[in-house]
Amino acid sequence: MKGSVLAIIISVLSHFSYSQSIKGTIVDSENNPIEYASIRAMRPSDSSVVSGAYSDIDGNFIIDNIAQATYLVRITYSSLETVDQLVDLGKSKNTDLGTVQMKLDQTINLDEVVAAGSLDVLKAGIDKKVYSVEDDLTSKGGSVNDILNNIPSITVDQDGNISLRGDGNVTILIDGRPSTLAANDGQSLLNSLPANSIERIEVVTNPSARYDPDGTSGIINIVLKKNKLKGFNGMVSATAATEDLYQGNFGVSYRNKRINLNFNYSLDYYEGYRNFESELERGIVGDSTSRLVQSRGGDDLRSSHTILIGSDFYINDRNVIGISATANTGRRERQGDLENRLYDSNGDLERRWNRSSFDPRKNSNLDFNLNYLRTFKDAKGEWSFNANQSFERSNEQGFYDEEYLNLDDTPLGWEDLNQRLDNNSTERITTVQTDVSYIMERIRARFETGAKAIVRSDFTSTYSESRDTISDSFLEDTLANFDYSYNESVYSVYGVFGQELGKFKYQVGVRGEYAEQVPNLISSDKKITNSYFNLFPSAHLKYDASKISQFSLSYSKRINRARSGQLNPFTSFADPFNLRTGNPELQPEYIHSFDLGYSYTGKKLIFSTSVFHRITNDVINRVRIFYPNNTAVVTFDNIDKSESTGFEVITIYKPFKWMKNTFSVNGNYIDYTNNDPTTDWNNDGFNWGAKYIMSVDFWKNSATFQLNGNYYARRITPQGVIKPRGSLNLAVDKRLLKKKTLSVGMRITDVFNTQMFEMELDQLDARQDMTYKWLTRRFYVSISYKFGNLDQKEKATRLPSGDDGGGE
Repeated sequence: MKGSVLAIIISVLSHFSYSQSIKGTIVDSENNPIEYASIRAMRPSDSSVVSGAYSDIDGNFIIDNIAQATYLVRITYSSLETVDQLVDLGKSKNTDLGTVQMKLDQTINLDEVVAAGSLDVLKAGIDKKVYSVEDDLTSKGGSVNDILNNIPSITVDQDGNISLRGDGNVTILIDGRPSTLAANDGQSLLNSLPANSIERIEVVTNPSARYDPDGTSGIINIVLKKNKLKGFNGMVSATAATEDLYQGNFGVSYRNKRINLNFNYSLDYYEGYRNFESELERGIVGDSTSRLVQSRGGDDLRSSHTILIGSDFYINDRNVIGISATANTGRRERQGDLENRLYDSNGDLERRWNRSSFDPRKNSNLDFNLNYLRTFKDAKGEWSFNANQSFERSNEQGFYDEEYLNLDDTPLGWEDLNQRLDNNSTERITTVQTDVSYIMERIRARFETGAKAIVRSDFTSTYSESRDTISDSFLEDTLANFDYSYNESVYSVYGVFGQELGKFKYQVGVRGEYAEQVPNLISSDKKITNSYFNLFPSAHLKYDASKISQFSLSYSKRINRARSGQLNPFTSFADPFNLRTGNPELQPEYIHSFDLGYSYTGKKLIFSTSVFHRITNDVINRVRIFYPNNTAVVTFDNIDKSESTGFEVITIYKPFKWMKNTFSVNGNYIDYTNNDPTTDWNNDGFNWGAKYIMSVDFWKNSATFQLNGNYYARRITPQGVIKPRGSLNLAVDKRLLKKKTLSVGMRITDVFNTQMFEMELDQLDARQDMTYKWLTRRFYVSISYKFGNLDQKEKATRLPSGDDGGGE
């Protein structure tokens, strides 16, 4: 009996002596979570390690089951300053260090090493790169597209289409979720989001199974800013540029231990021009040829209003509820006069006519988000739930007049052609997902699993009519009118396991997905149902050769589903000789992606490089189809196969404290193969592009000058080539007042007015040269002012946890 009592007493004393724990969250200087930071509890007398842990993907860690004592807790991570804190567990059973902020190590001079202005390459995980964009001067007063154009390996074309590593099939997310604001189909509304509303850009070139498998080249996640400062804070900014461009932004926030509120409003007004030149030669392989020469001069007007509002409610230290909403309304008006000249086989002018067009478009978007985060006891993992609802409504009209002329420019006497159309569309995206992660400290491993559902519904109704010359009234164009709906459902589950084994880190996972796409041309009773189930495996391996160099190897299987805009058969008649339409019979493409990388972080140099290989089947590509009557249509089709082998190099070099340089180059050899003898979509060649950014601090570090240049060499497409293009931007910014809360900046975009888009198409019976030029050279003046409680970020590297002792 005495022995049993003694055993119980020893057990109880042991529990009280060894059930203490130390926990916290590790973030970098931009408050982004740091994964795999090393945390060690050591004896202060001899620095011997008693216990330790590694932070998870969200920066959380816990060291538990340690005895009552005073410990020196040391937190380390490559290229960041070591953080030491004394913790007395004799006075407290459990200690929460809260949020510990780690700064770049001053001894290796990386605090000012940047990419794209002040784009710090953050080691945020085993499968992605994160770019902080807060101080990118050359996009100041601009939009999200301006920021993206400054990120290594990302390009944005004249229509707002985004490419990653030269591939336009990239998935765009906002805060990790699909949104009607981020459709990468030339109708993107990202231009309505101001650059200063963006916190960071996450680039995932070979995503793991935790991500949706959509996109050939990967994922670009645009993360919006959220307040991290306590108390009341705000910022107001304004921008004006030559040729009537104006932007304004106002944001306020309030945060205490229990709530975080954010509000932001922005407006954007843009006027510019959009010019087009084309020369189309037909009958190249026949006995006779014809040549159609077109020239258009036109105006382009855009305006938008965007409101972002959100709040986080901290129920206690382990439960957070967040709600947010984004509303956008905008309009765009494009008008132009197109001159047409048709020459016969002898080179003599045969016909002349002019066509004027006016295409006004109005749209409104609304995004709602509800999220919940629960951290497990002892910070050994978390469970999250996210629900997002996104709506879009748009109306696009077209007014077209065609005038026929004699060869001497006098009216031909034919009745002019008058057309007008009205296109109404709605889109709804519902996203629901839940994720669970669990940390297994003893084996230094992490397991994640989750489920997700995305349901998309689109509807488009188009009505067109032309003026009847006999009755002098407009009559319905029955062949051009249609109703179209598109429904898509994607349901998926995934599992990912990652572990650190000495210098090696690995991560493996698989995602199972069932998808159904149903484009339905209602007016023609043509409904296509495409359903399929797939498994998408992924594997990542990293080897730390030393504290400053790493090797990585990864593989993922991916899918690229046709987007609603690519499937929509709505035809734009702005130019009847260059029509635009979708293809409702597109099939998804499947991709196998391999990536081998190396990174080096030195005293004055950061170097990162990778080589990649992609095999793609049923490639979705934009093609131009030519018809015998000299008309052509731009649409989308599946090409049998493509293989691409390429490289990427990013170099960040800081020779002096006041000067920083970022140079990036990427290239790939691509081979398109299509076995259809009726097409000529076989092509191969090498594509490459480069970006350089230089930043110089002066005036006692209160002013910065930036130079930003890019060049894209000749680019291969299945039907021809895109000609080389490039541009140069300059910017200067001056911080004023005691706390540098006032900033005045100036910048010039496209200094030499060289930014344009030129394309050569070479097909079996047609050859076409096209040039698009829009207003790119402007002079900007920007001013911004920050107010409120701005000192916290500079004063401490440790932020309060927001816990007042509450719990479950």
